Amino acid sequence: MHNEVQKQRALQNGDVNAALRFFEGAARNDEKLFWRYKVAAGSHLCDIIWSDGQSQEDYEAFGDVLAFDATYGRNKYNLPVIVLSGVNHHNQTCVFAAAMVSCESQDSYKWVLRRFLECMREKALKAVITDGDPSMRLAIMHVFPDAHHRLCAWHLLRNDTAHVSQPRFTQLFKQCMLADIEVDEFEMQWKAMVDKCGVPEVEWVMDPYRKKLYWGTAYIRGRFFAGLRTTSQCESLHAKLGGFVESRYVILDFVTNFQRCVNFLRDKEEELDFRSFYGTPVLQTQFPEFERSAATLYTRELFHRFQESLKWAIRFYITDSQDCENGCCYVIQKYHRPQSTWMESYGIPCVHIIVVLVGNDIGSLPETLVLKRWCKNAKNYVTFVRQVTETGDAASRYRSKLGAFLDQCKRFAKVACLRDEDYKVFSEKWHVILSCWSQEWVTCGPRCESTP
Repeated sequence: MHNEVQKQRALQNGDVNAALRFFEGAARNDEKLFWRYKVAAGSHLCDIIWSDGQSQEDYEAFGDVLAFDATYGRNKYNLPVIVLSGVNHHNQTCVFAAAMVSCESQDSYKWVLRRFLECMREKALKAVITDGDPSMRLAIMHVFPDAHHRLCAWHLLRNDTAHVSQPRFTQLFKQCMLADIEVDEFEMQWKAMVDKCGVPEVEWVMDPYRKKLYWGTAYIRGRFFAGLRTTSQCESLHAKLGGFVESRYVILDFVTNFQRCVNFLRDKEEELDFRSFYGTPVLQTQFPEFERSAATLYTRELFHRFQESLKWAIRFYITDSQDCENGCCYVIQKYHRPQSTWMESYGIPCVHIIVVLVGNDIGSLPETLVLKRWCKNAKNYVTFVRQVTETGDAASRYRSKLGAFLDQCKRFAKVACLRDEDYKVFSEKWHVILSCWSQEWVTCGPRCESTP
């Protein structure tokens, strides 16, 4: 009780006001900066949420999947910290917003999610992954009723270990959860598992079974989660955050150092952008032209994933094809698995699609099959068509120039932000340049090297 009184007294004094003044000052340099807070009786802070302009741009590009995680953050008052994050085109964590709440209640979660939706101009997310907290789940259902909710596989397995404590059951449970199997096969495996381990009446075992629509791969197939099966992205962020903040920090110190951690992630993203644009990865398959076309589209991380699918393509073959009303239907079979008909939903063309393309002697990856969120230009305002279609010397020169220019821009940005007056002047000039280029793009289309 004494600790709670001390916390409330502290939250009434200058700590909160200092944090709010920080946001007011930051808004002068970032006109998109969003922050909201709520006070309760006695004028003490209950909840606060913030998101800068870069985070909002990231959500515009990568906000299809959200990892919603709450943990006791490193701050003086031991307030729960909520991180709303996703994955960018490098499959790297990107932070959309952060919040501090007085308690992990359904009302607090609802407030955070409503303010988050307001910040993101009412753009609703399509899928969310959480640790399974009941209050969190109900709040998400209320604010984002159309979003598909997935339970974190890591938390489910950890709870299994705590409640059942049978290594064999954990192994079989993981297989049921993550295996690419059909629904009837899932049900057969589940029944065999509970019978073999002697746990058909254990309540914890029955509870996740009733929620199987939220975690079983067999049931959520076709839903897009950008490869997320766990909130491990959040756990990784918390680990990095530990290097920037300490438990003695007041709210202002926490906010400023949390932003340092976010900036660290953004520096890593710029580094990965440079690596993706500059140079060409080593081609490793017997379909070099097809492979090269994917290399010009995808970031390096996603290209390597696609490359693995391309390698697997030799294990599949077309067993049948039939003319349909809107095209042609193909039946694909994996070697020694004639009854399997599963498909993948990571967001890159699966092996089945690749087999059909290669089987029809298509030499490049069609753009219609490419999810923009995984592309090098996922965050660009315009799409450089020439970059993803041309080959040979012109493409090589383009990538070299782009890589060099990105490096120059990064160094220029660091210098331009040293003083407030320089930042204002160069931001205004850059805004004018971007506006002119955007208008020219809409009017005339992309420039080619042959354009005078």
